[in-house]
Amino acid sequence: MRRSFEIKTPRAICFDILNRIEGVDRHPDTLLTDSFKKYRYLTPIDRAFLTELTYGTLRWRGRLDWVISQLSRIPFEKIDQRTLNILRLGSYQILFLTKTPPSAAVNESVELAKGIRGKGGAGFVNGLLRSLVRRKEEISYPGRNQDPSLHLAVNQSHPIWLVRRWLEEIGFEEASRVCEGNNEISLPTLRVNSLRVDREQLILKLMGVGLNPKPTPFSEEGIVLRDSPPMSELPLLREGFYIIQDEASQLVTAILDPKPGERILDACAAPGGKTTHIAQRMENKGEIYALDLAKEKLNLIEEGCRRLGINIVKTLKGNAARPLPVLEGLEFDRVLADVPCSGFGTLRRNPDLKWKRTEGDIRRLSEFQSSILRNLSGYVKEGGVLTYSTCTVFHEENEDVVEKFLYDHPEFRLDPIDEVLPKKYHSLTKGGYFKSFPPRDQMDGFFAARMVKINKSQPRHHIPN
Repeated sequence: MRRSFEIKTPRAICFDILNRIEGVDRHPDTLLTDSFKKYRYLTPIDRAFLTELTYGTLRWRGRLDWVISQLSRIPFEKIDQRTLNILRLGSYQILFLTKTPPSAAVNESVELAKGIRGKGGAGFVNGLLRSLVRRKEEISYPGRNQDPSLHLAVNQSHPIWLVRRWLEEIGFEEASRVCEGNNEISLPTLRVNSLRVDREQLILKLMGVGLNPKPTPFSEEGIVLRDSPPMSELPLLREGFYIIQDEASQLVTAILDPKPGERILDACAAPGGKTTHIAQRMENKGEIYALDLAKEKLNLIEEGCRRLGINIVKTLKGNAARPLPVLEGLEFDRVLADVPCSGFGTLRRNPDLKWKRTEGDIRRLSEFQSSILRNLSGYVKEGGVLTYSTCTVFHEENEDVVEKFLYDHPEFRLDPIDEVLPKKYHSLTKGGYFKSFPPRDQMDGFFAARMVKINKSQPRHHIPN
């Protein structure tokens, strides 16, 4: 029987993923899941190895590139992208995977190079990686006293523009802790589907299938898994008992504070984690309009609702930054503006963003975020709540956007989050905003602001310093 796909090793599949990440805006986890489905012959050990190779190579790309540049006889900038990804993949195994024989890393890297650059390319890869095996203890790295920003950028594998920014804003010691935290592997976090099971019941179910679940410290519906299998192999997921969602993301819904029977607009809603969480908090009673640009993304929301047993969500295709004719005449009790952002609060789970985003993206995104907030504010009824959230840590995308909006829209006032959430959340609030940070809080870096639409005759809001 002829197979419909080529048999590939985990290293070869990882090479394909690294090449695809360069050209598409998709999360590594999505590409890994697609690969698990395509190459069903992969054993659990193969899948774990593929996951380690993919995330490890992306996480440590900055340091790997430094090493490659030290050993290459060709100027680094002249190495073609696919050959460079082979070298990164091989170097990661040699430098970081102590249980992987260096010979296996070198030999398969050479085979990959033969397939794209023939004998010449294979010779270059072979020579550089064998040199690394011999000389890895001799590689020199920038010292702190020599150049603090380059030291952190190379040793902690972060873009130098980002390191320089953090050094200026928070100093060397804190910047170092942040970079180290971003290189840690985040534990999978689940959100219980309270429409079907409570947290204690789900913890018992997960323990019954051999997992090690623990309740999250802040979210009342969250569970952290220790020593878990790959995401695509988690048990009880298809049965609709939970979804995978970081704890900080879960807390955004607590800040929105939806009530049963309300009409709520969730803009930029895909893939639907917050949408379905809102529905749970509403006890599946009321109306939720879930808005997003792409039909494929709306399909994800609909699929998630079906799996979780939610039937109050209406999906809408549209641009949240522009007037929405389909919503003309409608007003909402609550609107969630969970806007597209640079994602720098999620680097533990999305290390590729370090290399995809630039400082210019932050400025560009802040303008787009402001346009979304302005547009969505028109759909909030008097007395209604407008919640703005991002998964990034930069003030240009967070406080600056909110404070400019409040200045331009006197009909809204800031509703300090520490007055809305219970006391146990107060360590996550500052200046009336919600702000989590990965190294400190062991969750993604999120920002949220909650605003209330008031009568224009009421006193003007106070903008925090």
